[in-house]
Amino acid sequence: MIFKQQLNMITLTRDDLSYTFLPTGDIFEFTHESTLINQFQGNPVEGSANNIYLRVHTEEGINSYPLLGIRSGSKLSRTDDKLIFEGSIEAISYRVTFAPARDGIWFWHIQLSGSGETVDVVYGQDIGVAGKGGVLANELYMSQYLDHSIWEGTHGYAVCSRQNQPQGTDFPYLQQGAVGTRAVGYSTDGMQFFGVSYKGSYVPEVLSGNLQNRNYQYELAYTALQTELMTLSAPAEFAFYGLFRPTHPAAVTELEFQAELQAAYDEIDWSAGEAVPGRDVPVLSTDIGAPYVSAQWTQAEIDAAYPNRKLEEIENGELLSFFTDEHVHVVLQPKELLVERPHGHIITTLLDKSQVDNNLISSTNYMYGIFNGQTVVGNTSFHKLLSTPRGLLNIQRNSGQRIYVRLDGVYRILTLPAAYEMGVNFAKWHYQVEDDLLTVTVFTAAGQPDVALQVQSKLGRAYDYLITNQLVMGEHEFLHPVRVEAKDGILQVLPDEASVQQLPYPGLHFDIQLPGTAYTYSDDRMFYTDRQPRNGTLLTISVSHSAGFQLVIQGRLTQADSLPLLSPYTAETEAALYKGFYETFTSGFQLQLEGAEQSRIDILNETVWWYTHNAMTHFIMPHGLEQPGGAAWGTRDVCQGPMEYFLMTQHYELARNVLLKIYSHQLWESKEWPQWFMFDQHPVQAHEWHGDVVLWPLKCISDYIMATGDYSILQEQVGYHHLADAQPSQQTETVLEHVKAAVETIRERFVPGTSLINYAGGDWDDTLQPADEALKTKLVSAWTVALAFQVIRNLSQVTEADAEFSASLAVMAEEMKESFRTLLIKDGVIAGFAYFQEDGEIDYMLHPLDQQTGIKYRLLPMTRSIIAELVTPEQAVANFRLIDEHLNHPDGVRLMDRPARYEGGVSTIFRRAEQAASVGREISLQYVHAHIRYLEASAKLGEADRAWEGLFRINPINIRQSVPNAQLRQSNMYFSSSDGNFPDRYSYQQNFDQLRDGSVEVKGGWRLYSSGPGIYLNQLISAILGIRFSEEELIIDPVLPASLDGLRFTYECFGRPLTFVYHIGSGPARTPELQAAGTAVTGQVLSNPYRPGAVSIAKNNLLTLPGDELHIYLAQ
Repeated sequence: MIFKQQLNMITLTRDDLSYTFLPTGDIFEFTHESTLINQFQGNPVEGSANNIYLRVHTEEGINSYPLLGIRSGSKLSRTDDKLIFEGSIEAISYRVTFAPARDGIWFWHIQLSGSGETVDVVYGQDIGVAGKGGVLANELYMSQYLDHSIWEGTHGYAVCSRQNQPQGTDFPYLQQGAVGTRAVGYSTDGMQFFGVSYKGSYVPEVLSGNLQNRNYQYELAYTALQTELMTLSAPAEFAFYGLFRPTHPAAVTELEFQAELQAAYDEIDWSAGEAVPGRDVPVLSTDIGAPYVSAQWTQAEIDAAYPNRKLEEIENGELLSFFTDEHVHVVLQPKELLVERPHGHIITTLLDKSQVDNNLISSTNYMYGIFNGQTVVGNTSFHKLLSTPRGLLNIQRNSGQRIYVRLDGVYRILTLPAAYEMGVNFAKWHYQVEDDLLTVTVFTAAGQPDVALQVQSKLGRAYDYLITNQLVMGEHEFLHPVRVEAKDGILQVLPDEASVQQLPYPGLHFDIQLPGTAYTYSDDRMFYTDRQPRNGTLLTISVSHSAGFQLVIQGRLTQADSLPLLSPYTAETEAALYKGFYETFTSGFQLQLEGAEQSRIDILNETVWWYTHNAMTHFIMPHGLEQPGGAAWGTRDVCQGPMEYFLMTQHYELARNVLLKIYSHQLWESKEWPQWFMFDQHPVQAHEWHGDVVLWPLKCISDYIMATGDYSILQEQVGYHHLADAQPSQQTETVLEHVKAAVETIRERFVPGTSLINYAGGDWDDTLQPADEALKTKLVSAWTVALAFQVIRNLSQVTEADAEFSASLAVMAEEMKESFRTLLIKDGVIAGFAYFQEDGEIDYMLHPLDQQTGIKYRLLPMTRSIIAELVTPEQAVANFRLIDEHLNHPDGVRLMDRPARYEGGVSTIFRRAEQAASVGREISLQYVHAHIRYLEASAKLGEADRAWEGLFRINPINIRQSVPNAQLRQSNMYFSSSDGNFPDRYSYQQNFDQLRDGSVEVKGGWRLYSSGPGIYLNQLISAILGIRFSEEELIIDPVLPASLDGLRFTYECFGRPLTFVYHIGSGPARTPELQAAGTAVTGQVLSNPYRPGAVSIAKNNLLTLPGDELHIYLAQ
């Protein structure tokens, strides 16, 4: 069977715009050349995210009715240039005419006639307004750069949306408003329109009230307009319009194009005309009922299901979530109805402890009823079996894998459960169905790239099920036909023949098996009364009269890997295998302490477990919940989180193999690294890179050698990759030659007369890429220079076998230090940037002398210069004083003392910092990754209380105990930023001080896809608990407050489990003193320019210590 998108679309065109509708009359897509104007591609079963709603106001309330598409019951007809929807609601007749007009304008013309009813009309339209590839890759990201401005004209409100991020050289623009009536209400984001309850109900919240009349710049661009109330004592006639322009280079400063709109409207003959006979509009089967939302559990039911709970999250006396003793996180339905970002989870096959393995399966699930989505084997962008859930609110029910259960004679899609469980390899949904409990479990197998869906009735009651699966077999749904072949009880899903020829994995396929269960399969035909197929992406599997079944998806990169599954998997067995793996992979990490800090100790024990999951997902299957695409290693990302984690846990073989793979992707032509690259057989990589990217592989190689003493890696022969086609080179050189070539690119970038590396394409803060190309060579980032100094100094220490090269590096590092201290520190403040004029004058930016940006202080160079031991102790103290005065906030430290200036999204100095319309991610300035580096700097200075408290300001578990103004968020997922709850950039820059005093709430940003989890755990273990490894030594260097006196930390060191017992007084810090079994243990004291140093113990001495405890005595 071939599954492909049906071709019986309805397409209207005018000028360069194409308006494509499904046979149901729902929008599939509106496009202009490569620009996608809407955001969600509609589907025949549920229609489109857009609609026009007639609302009838009575004394009892508001009744709302959609007028367009499959959910409306409208009769559909068309003329050569119009699409017409007709019908009646109660005693009201309606006619909606869609008509393209000239000048990139279209109208939804509405005619109503009734008997005196009071009505209004609400219009809603999802908007992409960006390159189609970008919108389909990540609609949340593209929404962040859509600037909405609201203007009031003759016909009420109009919403103007400009895409601030250039699409090629264009800035697409969409304007929407009304003609012939007044739009008295508006909103700009789907969160305002649909609301969080939509995840379960599928009923937009706004339809029972009024639009907010508030611009909310968030992640689901959706324009809504509400007309004034009208009484249908006479026919009413009016329209909504859309106006598209391919580019709008300037910021929007007024309501434009009014004359063109009116002229276009007046030109159209709105009479019926000669219509093509009405199409047979598909009608949804009466077998399909309303969504099923589980009843919420009582406290007694919760107690019965989970008698042992810890880290309970309670709000207003109501239990929302908790953890169990088995590292399972449980979320109850009331919490899901309080958060914008839905609770979700990514499960994967276990990684290989020694090498990078691409033969793994990964699947994403969500509490609201996505059981498997973004299901892939290997590459997370190009090897999708099932589609990605789009948006945050469960708007498209055909995405991913869904379950319908026949209840009371109709099939009802399962949405919100009573409880949602997450273990590292599984998720469970518990649905209360009258006196029965229906449990859905999804889990990955430990040893095979398989994921299983298991459904079980607690009472053994038999039900009928439909399992829908939106097939992709490529990058995005609707792009490629998909082959489904039944063989020996296996459904084999394969790419179409044309796609196979282009794949580096020609054997790629998925097998679907239901061991021991009878089933039938088809497409989407059973959803319609005429039983004709329409959505060519939907594989529907039917299981009848079953009390429980298992469906297994097997991802295979070669045809030879297909084998029948002889028996079902056991969820408990697989979970036990994962538990054993995690216990050893985390080196047996365990903290113990009774007393006031017990809750925080529990938090950290759970965090190590879950951040290991997060970090390894980011490493081996790169993607996240809000960033479903990826499949590539960001060069600086893989060199930080994963590498730091592997060195921290002594997984040296894996670290070595990762390093060699990184070095094989160095570019032959430039000797630098691409910003990102795919690490499987797909030849895909970035064609640009920021100025700091070259430094991270160099830092990694020195970190690795310092930790392991494995100097032999420098003599490994490794190839390169080519810039143009991302293919591997024929040439190979030793890693040391790779290093030397990379160092030479650094020398070549020195600003003349200095030893300061120039900015090039940017630094760590992606939002501060220069808008002016001249800045690339004349601008210097103090953070990049501090990192470069650290890298070059450390390289000089690990390359001493090449005496000449090592000595040159040592000289280079000293010269960099001198240039940094004399040129980048002005009046006791490290400049964020320095701009070197042609005459040698220096303009200091992000510094108190900066008169251009308004920004006076930047965090990154202050912390990195301490971590690198680049600044004097006096300057280090000054750095922290400035951080406290200008950058420290209740939810963490911010990147700068104020945001970059926003003026309609037009860039003058920086790109994304001045383009993003939403206050999220780096724009929020509290990027958690940078806060973690602040903790590293705090530990370097010996700031124990600061470092310890700082861990919890960015930890999602019960975060409101540490950050009272934090909004609720998922507790077992790393959040990458803390975002001020400001509706737009203007409110943000006007009220920024509210972040300082905590009077504005802060929200959790994008989840999981970050190197942050690995870095967080490394700072916890290596810098704060102070246990790290160096060649044949264990370094002990704790930075802990007196409140942790008596803390016990169990960890495996050189293969030996040890428990470190900390004895902490309240006196001044000192070099640790050690005892084992009552006997003093001596070691070598190491230097630290800012505080008493660490002590190191030789590996052989450590392994022969008496007993299994090592007592560490800190401050007296």
